[in-house]
Amino acid sequence: MNNRTWMEWFGLPSGVTYEEVEEKIGEPYPSLAEFWKWALIFGAALYIFRDYILIPLILKPMGMRAGVRSRPYAAPTPNKTLEDLYAVNRARPPRQMLTAAASRINWSERAVERWLRQRALSSQMTTLEKFCDMGWQGFFYSCFLIAGLFIVLPQDFVWDSSVFFENVPYQRAPVIIWWYCAFCCGFYITQTYNLLTLDRRHDFYIMLTHHLAVFITISDNVSMNGMNLLSLSAFIHEVADIPLSLAKMLDYSGRKEFVTFCMIVFSVIWIITRLVLYPVMIIKPIFAKYFALGFRIWPALYLGSALSLLLLFLHCLWTLELIKAIKIKLSKEKGFEDVRSSGEELSEEEKVTENSNLDTKAPNKVNGSLDMDSGRQRKVIRSVF
Repeated sequence: MNNRTWMEWFGLPSGVTYEEVEEKIGEPYPSLAEFWKWALIFGAALYIFRDYILIPLILKPMGMRAGVRSRPYAAPTPNKTLEDLYAVNRARPPRQMLTAAASRINWSERAVERWLRQRALSSQMTTLEKFCDMGWQGFFYSCFLIAGLFIVLPQDFVWDSSVFFENVPYQRAPVIIWWYCAFCCGFYITQTYNLLTLDRRHDFYIMLTHHLAVFITISDNVSMNGMNLLSLSAFIHEVADIPLSLAKMLDYSGRKEFVTFCMIVFSVIWIITRLVLYPVMIIKPIFAKYFALGFRIWPALYLGSALSLLLLFLHCLWTLELIKAIKIKLSKEKGFEDVRSSGEELSEEEKVTENSNLDTKAPNKVNGSLDMDSGRQRKVIRSVF
């Protein structure tokens, strides 16, 4: 017990011990170490499935057959001075630094700008790689949704909020709920590993912060035996990502006539799940527990409620950004773009110009249109929990 004293202080009400909880519920208290052990196993299995089965055998052939661009952009001639300049702010460094670098290597500023743009192009994921990444995410979210329909929805706490957070930490969550949450955690472990090992994206720190926040939330819920809360929250949050992933895949493959429909479906599901179901089914029971306890709560519950409120606040901000993105879509007919595309990356017009200037091959044509990534979308749309 001595080595679990801190965890008891954090995850359990004052004066309550693990032995007391185990005696009352008649089973071992959920082990955080055991949970993470299986989450890591699931993460490794999902990584193998993703990189050695799903992408090479299914998604990549599907994308190539659909005409998705697979040819990477050529890298410019190596230049140490310009590489240092590129490290400052990718293709758009401060004008003074650009002028100084051009003078140092005896190039024109225009030539330096072309080199930087080509360097940025060469480091970007190909459209086919983005297509495969969205396909992987859409596949997982779909499987997670189907599993949730049979695992989470039949549970009593989904339909009766009075028992949702009742008796925490003395709840007896079904074993299948525990496995469901561990599997979800394994997915985010896979995503984090890919983020750390692949070429660093411009939104690296944003996505890393997001994944770390997810891990903190998961650990917090496991430590206070709130598996019911964790499973329903995960189920609600992953639904909207399915039509979003599909919209991006359709956009990358040039099927733009279906993108608007998927965008509408995504927007409706987003608003229902994030602004209606989440506060009603997740946040409301948490604060009902506050009043039932007379606000005599413990650190894990403090942290869990704070993270829930923070997430609701972010949902509201992201919804405003979503509305702006819809306006842009309707007014300019721009499509979905992956979050890797931002102000730091080149627009499609810049890509066309740069390819022409540097004598690269013209992009392949699909159905009479250029097969390249579509326009610009606010990067925040995908960075949702």
